[in-house]
Amino acid sequence: MTKTAAIFLNGEYAEPEPWIDLARNCDLLIGVDGGSRHILSADLIPQTVIGDLDSLRPDHLHELESLGIPIIRHSPQKNETDFELALIHAINMGCDQICVFGALGGRLDHMLANLLLPVSFIKKAFIRLIHDRQQVIYIYNQTTIHGKKGDLLSLIPIKGSVTGVRTEGLLYPLENEALQHGRSRGISNELTKDEASVSLQSGVLVCIHTSQGSLLGNERLNDEQA
Repeated sequence: MTKTAAIFLNGEYAEPEPWIDLARNCDLLIGVDGGSRHILSADLIPQTVIGDLDSLRPDHLHELESLGIPIIRHSPQKNETDFELALIHAINMGCDQICVFGALGGRLDHMLANLLLPVSFIKKAFIRLIHDRQQVIYIYNQTTIHGKKGDLLSLIPIKGSVTGVRTEGLLYPLENEALQHGRSRGISNELTKDEASVSLQSGVLVCIHTSQGSLLGNERLNDEQA
């Protein structure tokens, strides 16, 4: 049975961020350090708070402690980012669908690390990074993208070149083709209907979906990628 988690990082959020309904439907809410305040501001309660607590305001910490929320503290001198610790915790709790908020924008080093980190976990959970009407997902086999005709979709190789790429429902189709690492061919494609499929033979694609509507629908993965 699928178990879902929402991870809230201390990054940039849209105003307003259209994630509240999605978060309410998740089984596990994880506040990552100062990102916990976004959960509280939406009148939601995290099940866990993780981090070195260097960005969590004392009044928010006091509120969380008064609610009896488990707080997993880590030393600032650690090898993993708070985001990585939160991903590991969610997966250890049995979550196989993970939505991440606050991962994009802000410091470039943090944003780049946040984009790359999920690649190490793609066979353990379906992870998507969400900001406003944009989401980032990772494809290593086959995925169906649900959106609206006219939505933008970019496919970017992130772990070397990608081979055997096939797409359906996109304005510029790919038929058993290769996307070269460091090249821009897969940028700014477009959905020609309300869903599109992407499959590949080898490699990993970062798929950036810019939606005209809601991102509340989950992408469907085949058995090998789920």
